[in-house]
Order: sequence, then structure tokens, then C-alpha cells
Amino acid sequence: MPKNIEAFSAKERVTHYVYGLGTISQVNERHTTIVFDENGTRKFLTGVVRLEHSDAAAPVAPARSKNKGVKKKKAQSG
Repeated sequence: MPKNIEAFSAKERVTHYVYGLGTISQVNERHTTIVFDENGTRKFLTGVVRLEHSDAAAPVAPARSKNKGVKKKKAQSG
């Protein structure tokens, strides 16, 4: 079993030397998936990826608009 799987768990904040800060979304003995703050989601081989623990807080997600996708009716002129 790779040593990294024991050191990291889902929802943990980490830093990667290329992609920067991120949050682990999934980890198992084969793959580790990380959602990076500025570089999207990346999947790594658990036994190969080199990560460091991070105390940095995750960025706040922007609020979603409640009316997204709702079309406004056009006023009819008579």
C-alpha cells in the first residue's frame, strides 16, 4: 500500500509543488483526486503524487443566482 494514502484523507487541504493549494475530493489506494483553487480538478496516482499538508483555508465559493435559467417575459405592446 502506498504511504500517501495513510497520510491524507478526503476534504483535507494540501499543496502541490506545481498546481498549488487544493482540497482532496477523493483518495484510495490507486488514485487521489484534488480540486485545486486555481488549476481545476486533477487526478494523480496515489503512490506517486507528492503533497504537503496545508493550513490555508479553502476559498469561498461565489453565491449562485437563484433565478439562473429563468427567462423574463417580454412586455407586449398593444
